[in-house]
Amino acid sequence: MTTVDQPPESMPLRDEGNTASAIARPSRRAMLTGAVVGIGAIGLGSAITSALAEAARPDPVRSVTAAYTRSGLREALNAESAQILPAQSRVMPNCADPGPARRQQEFLEGCEPWLGSLPADRRELAVSALLDLWVLSDELPAPVAGWAGAWRYVWPRDTAFCAVALARVGLSELAWSHLRCLQSVQSADGSFAARVQASTGLPPDDRESQFDSLGLVLWAVSEVHSVSTATTGQSDTGELDDLLRRTSRRLFDLTDRGRSLPPVGPDYWEVRESQVTLGLAGPTLVGMNSLTALTKVDGDLWSRLGGGEDDVRRVVDDYRATFTRTFGANGMQRYPTSGGSDSAIAYLPAAGLVPNAADGIYALEPELLAGAWDRLEQPAGGIKPGHGWIIDRSSWTPSTSLMGLGFARLGFSERAESILDWLAEHRTSAGSLPEKISGDGDPVSVAPLSWTGANVIITLDELYGRRGGTSS
Repeated sequence: MTTVDQPPESMPLRDEGNTASAIARPSRRAMLTGAVVGIGAIGLGSAITSALAEAARPDPVRSVTAAYTRSGLREALNAESAQILPAQSRVMPNCADPGPARRQQEFLEGCEPWLGSLPADRRELAVSALLDLWVLSDELPAPVAGWAGAWRYVWPRDTAFCAVALARVGLSELAWSHLRCLQSVQSADGSFAARVQASTGLPPDDRESQFDSLGLVLWAVSEVHSVSTATTGQSDTGELDDLLRRTSRRLFDLTDRGRSLPPVGPDYWEVRESQVTLGLAGPTLVGMNSLTALTKVDGDLWSRLGGGEDDVRRVVDDYRATFTRTFGANGMQRYPTSGGSDSAIAYLPAAGLVPNAADGIYALEPELLAGAWDRLEQPAGGIKPGHGWIIDRSSWTPSTSLMGLGFARLGFSERAESILDWLAEHRTSAGSLPEKISGDGDPVSVAPLSWTGANVIITLDELYGRRGGTSS
C-alpha cells in the first residue's frame, strides 16, 4: 500500500483514551456516554468528578482543514496557518510539488458533470465536501477519517460511506478501489479491525472489532454496484467475491442465521457495551437487505459464493423478524428495550429502508426519525449521537448529516435542506466540515471529517441527482 506520513502508533485513540487509562480513569468519550466501565467502587467518585470536569471544558479545535503545504506534505492546519489557503482548494500556494494541485484539479474535473446537476446555491458546499474527501484519500488506498493524528486511520464504516459518495458523483472506479482495499485488510474470519493504518493495512492497537462494518460494507458494495451498472453498464463485484463470501458468512454465523441479534460489542460510539445496540443491529439489517439486492441483480453471485438465493432470503427474513420483535417493537431505542433515542436510527432510511422501497425488508416510519431528531437536538442546532450522550452539549456532524441523508431518502426534502444549510453555515474558517459544533455554535475537534463529507454528498445527490429536488 501507499506510504503516507503516518502518525506513530503511540498516538492517542480517536476517543482520546486507551485501554489502560480507561481502567484507572474513564475516557472523555466514556463519560460523555455515561458508559463508565471497569472502574472499581473505591475511588469511583473522584474519577467521575475528574472526568466530569474534563468533559465540561471546551473542546479545542485541533485543525480547521487539511491541505498540502509548501513542503509538499499533507498537514492538518490551524486557523492561522490556513489563512493563505485559497478558497475551494486543499493545496497551499507555491507547493513545492506540483502533483497535488494537478490531482486536485483532475478530481474536480471528474466531478464536474455531477456538480453541474446541482442548483447554483449548493455547489459551493458540494465542492467543499468533495475536497474534504479528496484531501483525506488522495494517493491513499482508502480515505482516512481525518488528518489530525488520532483520526488518521481507515475506519471501514467511514470508508463505506465514502465509496458510495464517490460512486454517486461519477468516480466509480475510485469507489471500487476503496472497497478492494477493505477486502485486502479483512481478516480470514470476515471481521474488520476497528481501524487500520493507511500505510500498512494493520491495526494500530487491539481495539475490538466493530460488527457494524459488515453490514455497511455490504451496503456500499450494493450501492456502488447499482450506480456503476446504471451509468456504465459495468460492475466490479466479481473482484470482491472474497469480501462478499467472508462478510456474509460472518453475518450469518454471528446472528445464528438471522435468528438472533448481533453479538454485544462497540458501535460508532466506540465504547464498551453490555447490550447489543441499534448501532450494530441497524447496520446488520442494512447488510441483509443489501445481500438480497445483490442477489437480484447478479444471478451468479451465490453460486460463486457457495450458497443459494433462497437460502439468503430465509436468513434475511428471519433477521427481519428478529429485528422487528426487538428494536422495532420498542420504539427503536439504543438497546432492544431501553436506552432512549439514538441517531443510529438514521442508518435505515439512509440506506434506503424506507416505505415503498422495492428492495426494502424493513421500512422506517418517518415519524420515528423526526421524533429522534427532536429529542437529540442540541443548543447549536445539530444533534448529539444519542440520549445516553449525557454531558456534552456539542452537535456531532456525522450524526447530524446522517439524519439529513435519512430525511432526504424518506422524501422530507425541506428538513434535509435545512440540515444542509446548518452544516454549510457551521464549517470552519477554511471551509471544511468539522466533527463537532460546540454549544455556542463554533467548529471544534477536527476538520475535515470524511464521514460527514460523504453524507453531505450523498444527501445532495438524493435531493438533486436522483430525486430532482422535489420538496415534501
